[in-house]
Amino acid sequence: MRQILRISRPTKLELIRLRRRLAIARRIHRILRDRLTLLVQELFVVIRKIVKARRELNDLLSRCYAGYTRALAVHGYDGLATISSPLGRGIEVYAGTRNVAGVRAPIMEIAEIRTDRWSYIPPELLPCIEVRDKVIELIIRIAELEKELQRIGQEFDRTKRRVNMLEYVLIPRLMNTIRYLRMKFEEREREEKVRLKRIKYVLARRRGS
Repeated sequence: MRQILRISRPTKLELIRLRRRLAIARRIHRILRDRLTLLVQELFVVIRKIVKARRELNDLLSRCYAGYTRALAVHGYDGLATISSPLGRGIEVYAGTRNVAGVRAPIMEIAEIRTDRWSYIPPELLPCIEVRDKVIELIIRIAELEKELQRIGQEFDRTKRRVNMLEYVLIPRLMNTIRYLRMKFEEREREEKVRLKRIKYVLARRRGS
């Protein structure tokens, strides 16, 4: 059995209200579907940026790992622990938000990377030192993009649920209720016509007698 909305009384006024609700629901449905399309496009844009940033980060880390492996073979763990210092003593980052298709996405920018001065840098670790700042920037950039991807995905899920609710629940129920009321009114009109014909017939017989 097709589901219909609960109505207080099957009147013509209620039918007009239901038609207005149906028109508004269809308009909102079109707007949300357009928003879904926009969110999907933004998702693909962010995914492409993440893939590009991760590839660049992996290339830089491959250079670092090669140098670190050579330094480890020459100096050993204890030797590296003695002569090395942390890559970054502190990172100052400015954080904010920006609007992406109606979604508040994070934005981060490195203000300063404070590092220690090394008394001695093993030659094998020079490739790591050269790309150190770029690696930190890429890590922060990837974190920013992945958070943006998460928020856009959450908004996509919320919008998709609303679209499905309108498309498969509310709009069909409104249409079924409008169809039900029309059938009721048509049935009433037929009954009214039959009743009027019956009255005319009775009156005609009385006049004839």
